[in-house]
Amino acid sequence: MPEEDEQVKTCRVNQVSGTGFYPGPDGVNDMMGNNTAADEATRIRQILKDQPLGLSIKEISAAVGMSRNSVAKYLEVLTATGQLELRHVGNAKLYTLSQRVPVTSIINFAKELIIIIDKSLRIVEASDSLCAFAGAPKTDIIKTRLSSPPVSLLSPAEEGRLYALLNGGSSWKKEILIVRGSEERYLDGRFIPTRLQNGEPGITLILEDTTVQRQAERAMQERDRLLHTIFQIPTVPRFFIDKNHKVVFWDRALEILTGFKSEEMVGTSLHWKAFFDKEMPCLVDLLVDGDTGQIKTAFNGTCRRIPSNDSGYECTSFFPHIGPLGKWLHVTATLIRDSTGSVTGAMETVEDVTRKKQKDFIVEE
Repeated sequence: MPEEDEQVKTCRVNQVSGTGFYPGPDGVNDMMGNNTAADEATRIRQILKDQPLGLSIKEISAAVGMSRNSVAKYLEVLTATGQLELRHVGNAKLYTLSQRVPVTSIINFAKELIIIIDKSLRIVEASDSLCAFAGAPKTDIIKTRLSSPPVSLLSPAEEGRLYALLNGGSSWKKEILIVRGSEERYLDGRFIPTRLQNGEPGITLILEDTTVQRQAERAMQERDRLLHTIFQIPTVPRFFIDKNHKVVFWDRALEILTGFKSEEMVGTSLHWKAFFDKEMPCLVDLLVDGDTGQIKTAFNGTCRRIPSNDSGYECTSFFPHIGPLGKWLHVTATLIRDSTGSVTGAMETVEDVTRKKQKDFIVEE
């Protein structure tokens, strides 16, 4: 069958998708067309479908009525495109239908974000989860690069390092930080050298969203830092609030002074109840809000900056609703910052100076 042999010679692996034949000089079309190449390839697959243990070239040749040379060329193409699998039994080569699951069927069920790129570092496949994360349809992502929108995961310099993986380098990991407006997302990326279906080298990128874990770690670090700050300060009655005005610490000395327990206060914004008969901001609240104008007029205008702390204020005032007769309190408020300098909350100390004030009144009289 010389004409058939010539047609087979024109069959070439589709180097883009690795799933079919390119048109050749003699007019062999894609395998989906009604042409001799497609028909013979279909016949070979159909025969192997009923032979789970596989067949040799000789057996396939006899079953389809083609020469061994022609069958061998078809088998070579079908094996290269991943449609058949080859195993050696002694000196014989046995061909079976491939049991591989299509890549797209796997990655779309994975919870991780998955991208596959080719040797030119362009994306050839992306999971549905990745498309949702990027906020773009797959058609807008395919053929783009990791350093360009809509994905934009790497800088051009970082992307250039991927060529080493294509040339036999080992897989590597990288934490990727994505900032969208005020939102930060952390991704743990694994870059794995991959052999694509068309036989060419590529890279599979598996991304795990670790934002929640990183935020939890950061919160723990800030809590530890806050506790360290607390225990470095002399034991004067004090409490701490975060930047949302929620109490995060209310010490035992303040419980004794005000009569309010820690469990009543922590996690709430009710600290004002310990000092006033109606809701109004404490000095620490004004400081967190940066309301220096109101600070200057609060507590009968007695507030002033703490000489040793530019970000702190202090005042001495009478609080008639503390205890049966009221108390004179010396109050200080200072900001608390994280390792980056951002304000995370503030501390207020409360010292009972009633006796001192009473002595001052006696001297004046």
